[in-house]
Amino acid sequence: MIKRSFKLFMLTAALVGTPLATGVAQGGAPPGGRQRQGGPGRMNREQMEQNFRLRLANLLKTQLGLTDEGMRQLSDVNQRFDRQRRELLRREMMTRRGIREEVLRGDSASAGKIDQLLTDQFKIERERIDLTESEQRELGKFLTPVQRAKYLGVQEQIRREMDQLRGRGRGMPPPGDSADSFRRKRPPA
Repeated sequence: MIKRSFKLFMLTAALVGTPLATGVAQGGAPPGGRQRQGGPGRMNREQMEQNFRLRLANLLKTQLGLTDEGMRQLSDVNQRFDRQRRELLRREMMTRRGIREEVLRGDSASAGKIDQLLTDQFKIERERIDLTESEQRELGKFLTPVQRAKYLGVQEQIRREMDQLRGRGRGMPPPGDSADSFRRKRPPA
């Protein structure tokens, strides 16, 4: 569970604007090598985050064919959109949780509350599209259309991995299927 939560945190950090160029412009290797804490073979969280950022930055730099300056610009754009992206994610999670809780109430569920939550969910989806379009306009100032398309592909891959870590890839139906999709299966003993 802790490992899954940590992976989710790391993927979220990468997706929502972790400074990507850190270390890449400075040679790519973290200073001092690996730091160990908590027993043999375990790096501390800070070092793991740094290593993940470096791997992601190297992946993006290679796939997009960016210079160090291009990576700096990409990192700047990510940071500018970070707060909005995190807020949308927070609101989406709260809305989905509210819908799930209401539906699980069965006959005592409030149709009005569910209707409002569904409306909110669609509003959040529209806001996400608007945010992506704004981000694409900013990226278009220094990335070619091909580079932007590749970048969207990397973002989508990370989102899919996040969904799998959240449980959607583990037998949980996607949101919005049916009331039964909100009932969790108990893991085998």
